[in-house]
Amino acid sequence: MFIAASITVPAALGVFTYFVFFAGKPAATPAVSNYTFTPTKTIRKAKSLNELLRMSPTQLANVDIAEMNLLCAMGLPGAEKLDIDHCLATLDKWAARVKSETERHLYRLDDPKWAKQYRNSEADFRALFLVQVLQEDLGVQYDMSAIGSFAFNDSRVAFLHGMIPARGKFPDESPGGTCTSMPVLYVAVGRRLGYPLKLVTADSHLFVRWDGLDHANPAWRERFNIEGTNSGMSTHSDDYYKTWPIKTTDHQVRANRYLISLTPVEEFAQFLASRGHCASDNNRLPLAARCYENAYRYDSTRPCYQAWFTKAATRCGYRPSTPPLVRLLASRRRPMIGDDTFIHRTNRSSPPATPMRIPRPGSQQNPAIYGPSHPTAPNPAQSHIPQIQQTPQPGPLQQHRTPTIVQPPRSQ
Repeated sequence: MFIAASITVPAALGVFTYFVFFAGKPAATPAVSNYTFTPTKTIRKAKSLNELLRMSPTQLANVDIAEMNLLCAMGLPGAEKLDIDHCLATLDKWAARVKSETERHLYRLDDPKWAKQYRNSEADFRALFLVQVLQEDLGVQYDMSAIGSFAFNDSRVAFLHGMIPARGKFPDESPGGTCTSMPVLYVAVGRRLGYPLKLVTADSHLFVRWDGLDHANPAWRERFNIEGTNSGMSTHSDDYYKTWPIKTTDHQVRANRYLISLTPVEEFAQFLASRGHCASDNNRLPLAARCYENAYRYDSTRPCYQAWFTKAATRCGYRPSTPPLVRLLASRRRPMIGDDTFIHRTNRSSPPATPMRIPRPGSQQNPAIYGPSHPTAPNPAQSHIPQIQQTPQPGPLQQHRTPTIVQPPRSQ
């Protein structure tokens, strides 16, 4: 009887203390379960690349960037077992993980010990966690075999499925990404979270921009560049990309329309060009020429598409149906580019300890390579160079007209 009473009294005091001091009060750190949620399933808009090619620019604006990218990889070497539905579902899950970790640590913006690391900026905080979670938690990594010997023989080098493990596989079993594909991944996952992310081209490089100056959320109204191809995230000004990875003049920036946020139609043109590069590196020149022709039709403002098309078409006797390209081939005039731009580096070498610096076109010791944003190196002395009446950003971004597609693109 005495033992029972001695146990009951402390228990009653414990219950009383809990209700007086703790009941109804939140925990110092919310439980992780508070931030878990079921990811929204991405609804596909097209089942094939030809369906995409039949879409208008307005329709393309509503297509998920990852879906566009992966459809452009279909039928290429390295995409024989590509499961687009699985890839999109994986990106949906990854977005859920990024959101969970971001919201769980959002308290840091109000903590003086942490806030300065994120410039007291919610946008910066969210961008950093996007890159960090994808790299550290989900295993997204750079394909080290591509350093110093970038080629498009395998589509996994240039498209998203190089970073997304197949069913039953782990991320470290995938080849990894490059500066052609990793920025697309960040944009694809970030847009699933509503982030105002855009792709941007520089000479031989793609990067991401947080482009939210007119966003509905005041905390997201910022504009800054995101570099996530190295370990972690770094932020550089537009001027930085005039010197890295290749030094470019202001004239080259204007003529090639570098440092301008891409529209969905222009993103599609980039992916079509990557498809063309993969076809070219596998000696499928008619397919490469058709891809470059379609890229030009979606974005006729960038001279690189004309240059790549001319190179491929003249090598295989391809006949385009796009009037400007027909006239270009008839005149036999190579638009602002030299033959050496299309030399590929095929030797594989050990990755350097420092980030890769892509060699300048024209060097015989280091033959040039090309990528979806490779320059056509305009020469100011050439009179036929179109003068684009747009200045490179910074500052509030200028709106540029989406080119009108006069003829339907040719099927792939």
